[in-house]
Amino acid sequence: MSGLTKPTFLFLELFKILEELFRYQMPKDIEEIRKILQPVFDRSNVYLVDLELRGHINSQVLSVYVDTDTGITMDQIAEISREIEGILDLEDAIAGRYRLDVSSPGIDKPLTEKWQFAKNIGRDFRITYTEGDRTTEKSGTLHRVDEDRLYFIRKNEEFSVTFSQLLKAIVTVKL
Repeated sequence: MSGLTKPTFLFLELFKILEELFRYQMPKDIEEIRKILQPVFDRSNVYLVDLELRGHINSQVLSVYVDTDTGITMDQIAEISREIEGILDLEDAIAGRYRLDVSSPGIDKPLTEKWQFAKNIGRDFRITYTEGDRTTEKSGTLHRVDEDRLYFIRKNEEFSVTFSQLLKAIVTVKL
């Protein structure tokens, strides 16, 4: 019998494979991570805009996008980043090594929440929304936000879109 087919060798190989599999816990669901981190955002009076977990075990990236009604500062981002890192390590929330990126959403991130629109009144937008069974794309300047509707000006005429119609809204920057 060759050394590669002996039962002892096969058992040791199987043991190595199982050890490798069980060394890492399965990563937690992104919603579970969101729940673990929510107290940090509540304490800091910031909004969690988005949370993304990409990559594979030992090379994952957790991107956390945060903002406030008046805009988030670098000091706030640094403090939140330290708190998040401590909680994630304590909770063992992400299997293996990971990189944590905490930042503001940036100008190219679609807006989704009413508070985001309210702080961007007067800015130009490119929006995509539903009109009956069609999808429409328009640009315009946001000039008012109410409970369920956004109001834009385009070529001196007002048009409005309900939040339920809205598919995508991105601030556009004039160069």
